[in-house]
Amino acid sequence: MTISRAFIRAFKSIFELAFPLDPKITVMIGANESGKTNILRAFQAFSPSAYFDNSLTCQYSDYYYQGKCPEVAIEFTQISKDNRRALLRFSDAFKDAESFLIRKDGPDVENYHVFIAEAEAPIREMDKLLQSLPKFLFFDTIPLLKSRATLQDLMTGNEQFRTERNLLRIGGLNNPEIIFEDSTRGRRASEEASRLITQQIRQVWSQEPSIEVKLNVNGNIMYIDLSDGTTVFDTPESRSLGFRWYLSFYINFIAQTFEARANEYFFLIDEPGIHLHPAGQKDLAKMMEDLAIKNQLIYTTHSPFMINREHPERVRLVSKVKSGTRVDSEAYRENWKPLRSSIGLVVGDLFFFSEHGVMAELPGKKFSFIRRAAKEETDNK
Repeated sequence: MTISRAFIRAFKSIFELAFPLDPKITVMIGANESGKTNILRAFQAFSPSAYFDNSLTCQYSDYYYQGKCPEVAIEFTQISKDNRRALLRFSDAFKDAESFLIRKDGPDVENYHVFIAEAEAPIREMDKLLQSLPKFLFFDTIPLLKSRATLQDLMTGNEQFRTERNLLRIGGLNNPEIIFEDSTRGRRASEEASRLITQQIRQVWSQEPSIEVKLNVNGNIMYIDLSDGTTVFDTPESRSLGFRWYLSFYINFIAQTFEARANEYFFLIDEPGIHLHPAGQKDLAKMMEDLAIKNQLIYTTHSPFMINREHPERVRLVSKVKSGTRVDSEAYRENWKPLRSSIGLVVGDLFFFSEHGVMAELPGKKFSFIRRAAKEETDNK
């Protein structure tokens, strides 16, 4: 089951929006303050446990003056046989449904409404229906990888050490206590985890193919070291912010999806790769493709390097006008002209030109001086 469309009304900077979503990756690109993050927040607010009241209402909508909550509606499609069997527990109306829409217009379970073929369907146990849907997970702030963590830090569930716990998970260690054992088993577990982590990171970080992660345990403290082609091990804090963010993002994202079922989650990612240079952003865009194999995701950006140009249909251009935030689902038309205009990108901004250039003769009086100059140069020769 995937999300095919979203409808947002009177939410923060959004007056009214309706736009399609790609079944794998949707890219929301636009200038700063255009409303990209508010779109992600609207998805997050759809969750039953999310904060949702009239403090989120758009201040230049009628809903604001009426004291009403905003509305967020999500359309679900690609209903599998397993999905349908689960849905039929809640209503017989799902028997032949190819898609259905759920609208939220208040803070309580009673404020959810299900529509099938534009008619509201009676639902049994709405709370359990909502629990069966893909879960929205918002990635905005990620704890950056640190150089050390104690056994207590890893075992108590301290949020500050979430990245270190997830690092061990992708190394095959769901129980951190093993590597703290003063035994052959503990040392081998540490070495094997280091190998698995290194192997996975090398697959997604092309800029340093010799990168290596090493876990070392001394007493009740685990040390995390990184090395590259220099063979010198350094702490994560000594590496660039861009690489440290990338590594931390990858660790948390992979750990979250490691044992998840297909389409169990819908990921909301705000400005990934903001600390990366273009090569790193391209690596990140490729990594998104791998992550989208199992789960649908949507991310915001203002960088054209975060766009996979093989899939222009995934791009949604976000801009802000007097009436609020709007979304253009055809930002690729006229050689990406709407996108270039929105983010202020012109050819003159680029400086990676070839040593040899070509001048083309263009029609019209406006360019007659180019033809005259070219003819004069030829005559002089």
